[in-house]
Amino acid sequence: MSRDAWRELVAEVAAATGLPAGWQAVMESVPRADYVPPEVFVPEAGSGRRYRAVRRDTTPEEWLALVCSREPVITQLRPSLFDGAPAPSSSSSAPVAVARMLALLDASPGERVLDLGSGTGWTAALLSAAGARVVSVEADPELAARVQALLDGRRPPVTALCADAVSGHPPGAPYDALHAGFAVRDRIPVAWIDQVRDGGRIVVPFGSLFANTGLVRLTVHDGAAEGHFAGAVSFMWERGQLPRWPDPAQAAAVRSASAVNPRDVLATGASRWAVGLQVPDVTYDPVPARGDRLLRLWSIDGSWAAVAVDDWSSPRAVAQHGPRRVWDEVCAAWQWWEERGRPGRSRFGITARRTGSCHAWLDSPAVPLPRHAPSADPVDEPLP
Repeated sequence: MSRDAWRELVAEVAAATGLPAGWQAVMESVPRADYVPPEVFVPEAGSGRRYRAVRRDTTPEEWLALVCSREPVITQLRPSLFDGAPAPSSSSSAPVAVARMLALLDASPGERVLDLGSGTGWTAALLSAAGARVVSVEADPELAARVQALLDGRRPPVTALCADAVSGHPPGAPYDALHAGFAVRDRIPVAWIDQVRDGGRIVVPFGSLFANTGLVRLTVHDGAAEGHFAGAVSFMWERGQLPRWPDPAQAAAVRSASAVNPRDVLATGASRWAVGLQVPDVTYDPVPARGDRLLRLWSIDGSWAAVAVDDWSSPRAVAQHGPRRVWDEVCAAWQWWEERGRPGRSRFGITARRTGSCHAWLDSPAVPLPRHAPSADPVDEPLP
């Protein structure tokens, strides 16, 4: 892709995101292709969860088309914690997502910015090109070494480190702004709030296992970080928050009808988002188009549920097992959202405190979202 074609793509991204002209010029001057590694990965067509490599030296046109597209690019595979199969563990974020985060971060020349999860180093390079003084932290030694080499010699200089991004980098604090290139759920690390000055900004993807994720801009003030969500994004989880699912027990379950049509729960991104904020450790498998048509849900503590989608109101449509009744929790979360007029993502926000507490709210911190506690544990009956 030529420089002219890159500028055209950046212009499209800027129009889609409302990116200020100054940041548009910065993105034009720092092409993503300069930071993506020579080998990237794409899903194999029709293969489920298998990936194939695309190399710059053997298939340069395909490599360049991927790197210069509006899509995220998978740059690393590691064994999945779920089944050991190769799974994406690092990527170069979509230019639209990067642009939104840069606009929200709003770093000025001379400001100190903590960039967490360096990845390819592209975001750190963009911040440096805008005149920010950047400390970029990457936990993966292989990625960190590559970023250090790529960012060496930039002006203003970038301090690229291999360390735990969740802990930040206290020696460089206080920072004016903090950017995280990975998603977190249920909490904002206390170290981040501690290391950002009063009035400083934190921009981070924040979500739940049910709906990854929303982009939130928090302002630090008086020992807390608080702000509204500003759109939908999808980022990889912070590695310490990757779910480690136990094998679900299949021996027994509680049977009931469903209080809610599962199609309604999953109907929109807004519905899934609102549910996920209330039950952040519950996820689900896509409903198959044919076959048993079961919606299957899981929680980290081993609780699970299965809902017969096409027969959801029958007395035995729902099977639930474990210390929690996760489908009942999901239904209660959806009903809360429905009763409040189905509010959109931008009406939600979070407040995180240096004490470690974090709660989501609707419109203002005075209206906290309910967190659905484990329900009563009736006697399980054997599955048929």
